[in-house]
Amino acid sequence: MKNQVGMSETHRQEVRRRILNVTKELLVKYGYKKTTIRLIVHHSGVLIGSIYYIFRNKEEIFQSIIMEMVDNALRKIDAHCPEESPAFRYAAACAVEIREMEAAPIIRDVYKEGYDSPLVFESMVDQYTHMCHHYFDGTPLAARDEEYYERMLLLKGAMRGCIGELYFKKQHDHARSRRRLLSLALHLFHLPEEEITQIVERIELQNDLWLTIANELAMRPIGE
Repeated sequence: MKNQVGMSETHRQEVRRRILNVTKELLVKYGYKKTTIRLIVHHSGVLIGSIYYIFRNKEEIFQSIIMEMVDNALRKIDAHCPEESPAFRYAAACAVEIREMEAAPIIRDVYKEGYDSPLVFESMVDQYTHMCHHYFDGTPLAARDEEYYERMLLLKGAMRGCIGELYFKKQHDHARSRRRLLSLALHLFHLPEEEITQIVERIELQNDLWLTIANELAMRPIGE
């Protein structure tokens, strides 16, 4: 079946993946501000009209990349930690994002631009709300969609603060901020203090795993 510009849905998805993957490579190489639509056209070979047929602007392309990476992160965490509790895997997803920001300054810059964009930030909150449904629906920690959303709005605001701290001139123990963020993420679901402490300690002991997952997400082509 073809759309109004004569592009079949299969071809549209192929073009979309090409745009996303080229943009992802350019973001890692040049950062958000220097990655322009003109640059994407040059490196992807996709005509500018086709890009604007699929995406309204560069911000929407970036938004799609972030959403794909979060979905891939959840799949990888589920694959690595199938026996872990939903609360542990939820905290692990937070740890993956923070560890990636700590380890890769250029990725950190890209994410910071995302957090500064109302459109992308809203999508991040929506994506984490979806993650809550994925992990907690049908469990004792289940909540209404509005409650998930409000909690994730607070959490993503705190994550933005943790990323911003990496740019501060004042020296600070960022590992301690990371642990506090993970504790906050779990406190939002009213877990007992002892359980929160145990999960955070176990998450910290597996930092190499979260960093490995983060690096795989940064390098892995979208759609594979």
